[in-house]
Amino acid sequence: MRDMTLPVGDRFADLADARGVAPEALAEQVLQRFLDAEAGLVREHASRLALRHDSLLRRLGA
Repeated sequence: MRDMTLPVGDRFADLADARGVAPEALAEQVLQRFLDAEAGLVREHASRLALRHDSLLRRLGA
């Protein structure tokens, strides 16, 4: 894993404090939710492409 420095505003730190977590932990949660959502979109697109090109994929042996 690569470390990053990401400046956050006071409101982000206040939100983390209100939730009882460190700003770094909140940032990790937010990033994980974003990545999960993006992965879901990629899976949807891949599935749609696979259905659309089903006959070609079968001919190619995929």
